[in-house]
Amino acid sequence: MQEKTNSILVSTLLTLYANSLSSTLDGQMIVLEGFYSDNNGRLYGRYFYDEILDKDKSHKITAQFTESLKTKLNSGSYYQFQGFIQKGQSIDNDSRLKVFFRVTKILKHEEKVQIVSKVEYDILRARFDRDFPIIQDILLSKIEREQKPIIDIITGVQSTSQEDYSNQLHDKDYYNIRHHKCNLSSKDAILEFLNSYNFANSDLLVIIRGGGSGLEVFNEIELCKRAIELPIPFITGIGHEEDKTLLQRVSDKAFSTPTAVGVFLQKVVSSHKERLRLVSNKDLEMQRFKKQVESEKLLLTNQIALQKKTLIIISFTVFLAVLIITFLLLK
Repeated sequence: MQEKTNSILVSTLLTLYANSLSSTLDGQMIVLEGFYSDNNGRLYGRYFYDEILDKDKSHKITAQFTESLKTKLNSGSYYQFQGFIQKGQSIDNDSRLKVFFRVTKILKHEEKVQIVSKVEYDILRARFDRDFPIIQDILLSKIEREQKPIIDIITGVQSTSQEDYSNQLHDKDYYNIRHHKCNLSSKDAILEFLNSYNFANSDLLVIIRGGGSGLEVFNEIELCKRAIELPIPFITGIGHEEDKTLLQRVSDKAFSTPTAVGVFLQKVVSSHKERLRLVSNKDLEMQRFKKQVESEKLLLTNQIALQKKTLIIISFTVFLAVLIITFLLLK
């Protein structure tokens, strides 16, 4: 006999266990739907501990996945999962009973469901209401005026991201780079920096961090809202190719890795150097042209002088011949 399953939302599930040690769902096989979020954690016992989020992304629950199930999932995709409630042995920070959803089966994968909530949509629209600065032109403009663009770069406290981008930026002397260490896994720490730092003389803010766990902080609405309110442009180099956070989507330019940020900054300098090379070649070409014109002008002047001199000699010779003939005739 097939066991009956009940469809339920993450928010409903959390509400049922918010103030109670038991529920009518205890021991039942249920169906839970939501976005799968990979926490990039290690295997504990038989399970990975990741998360399932509601469509509005305002509620989430820790879910247990076996290794075989986890390999079939894509982070950020929407699924229907079959499983049951597993209770923890302690209380969480909000004095609620810890509950986990142990997944036994993946029932459905819905590709058309987008992981954009109403709040996220409002943030994205607010971003598009602001001008999109052309970062490369901003940097090039100052470099061509022989001024160093001032760039503030935020990296993690113990991160190697600074080396990753720096190894690609061979012409660092063209920039005035100020490095700042910050806990990039903490929304409060990042907000504290953005709210307290004086960006008055900055040209660009760069936030770089490698991949791994903790990237969800860059999906925080408050953080993204503050970022788009900054008085200067900002770019991101966060995570790996497969990671795409909300902060990256509202940035003025987003790169998939810190290394890519270094490549971009170097390309700006290389573009400037190429312009200088082209201008220098044009100057040399113009100088060669001027020399050629002057040489041809001198040659023509000499030819005219020679022709004048020849003409005078011929004229004098003719005049002398006429005198001689006239003299002979009158003799």
